[in-house]
Amino acid sequence: MNNGSLNGHLKRFWGALFHELNLTLSEDVAIDLGAANTRVYLPEKGVMINEPSVIAFDADNGKVAAVGQEAKRLGRRRPRELRIEHPIKNGVVADYEAAGQMLSRFIKASSARHILRGPSLLICAPAGVTPLEQMAYEETARRAGARKVRLVEGPYAAALGADLDPREPRACMIVDLGATTTDIAVISGGGVLYASTRRVGGSEIDCAIARYLHMERTLEVSEDAAEEVKIEIGAAGGSPVGRTLAVRGRNLKSGLPEEIAVRSDEIDPLMQPVLRVIKQQVRAALEEISIEASVDLLDSGITLSGGLARLHGLAEHFALEFGLHVQVAPDPTLAAATGAGRLIEQPIPAFIREAMREEESVRATNGSWPNREDKRFAYSH
Repeated sequence: MNNGSLNGHLKRFWGALFHELNLTLSEDVAIDLGAANTRVYLPEKGVMINEPSVIAFDADNGKVAAVGQEAKRLGRRRPRELRIEHPIKNGVVADYEAAGQMLSRFIKASSARHILRGPSLLICAPAGVTPLEQMAYEETARRAGARKVRLVEGPYAAALGADLDPREPRACMIVDLGATTTDIAVISGGGVLYASTRRVGGSEIDCAIARYLHMERTLEVSEDAAEEVKIEIGAAGGSPVGRTLAVRGRNLKSGLPEEIAVRSDEIDPLMQPVLRVIKQQVRAALEEISIEASVDLLDSGITLSGGLARLHGLAEHFALEFGLHVQVAPDPTLAAATGAGRLIEQPIPAFIREAMREEESVRATNGSWPNREDKRFAYSH
């Protein structure tokens, strides 16, 4: 038997063995690590995990009791035997040990296959992430068992997930409206012309609603109830038709559970401070980009992604404010994860492959991640 035939037999043997035992040598995984939710994308499968960024620990022994939706459900009851952590705050990693354990559980739950080597992670990060914040992402990935980690700017990934083509010479703008951050990017020719991050998002509106109900309606509500009010009856430009929603909580005077009717005209003014800051951020971007890119936006407009993009009338409100066409991404909450997933699915340019090989060799020799410039790529295809 010649060498070619032997190699072929061995290749088929190992392939059959890996299939039978449900194994894979390694896997590329795209991660959108948000303050509200974490999304895990697997190539050719899509978003497999979309769970709250919450982890519950046993208060006595410190072991992980639950993650995601189950941890959030347990946290609502405030059990004394559990410690509930939200490791992602203000759009970045606040507790890399808890974040790493949470991410490890999510990755394992996303795939039925057993990964022999640590996965290669592509993680969405805010535009303009600092070196210290980047180190927190790296440490999170390491504690999640990653073999390799790369970062991609969240709005760039969101643009891909919103079906925009960053390779086009015509500039386009993406506004990624998250729970605690708003990321803006103007993209053209495969590169980022402008990017900014502001620590403001949908969670501030939820807090404003909860505070209003507490002070004015003497009703204590959960975070989920406040968010439901925002989504169901909130509107960016005011509600043309008055809407009401039955809201349940605890009466602060009697201490008893109660259901009240909340009107949209009570809620709409509560959102304006946050929307005002976001509009200022968009206006600053429009004033800073080049004239050529600005003119391009007359055709390409602005695309909204993220959870807050679902707010009633937001696209129309922004269109009136800026005089541009404004559209919402097809699936705004999953745009960043989907875009990052598309990056790991398509062929990677040669210069990125070289950087990846260098990164692995550097880590293999000294046991640490390389510096920021080796790992953070400006993707152009």
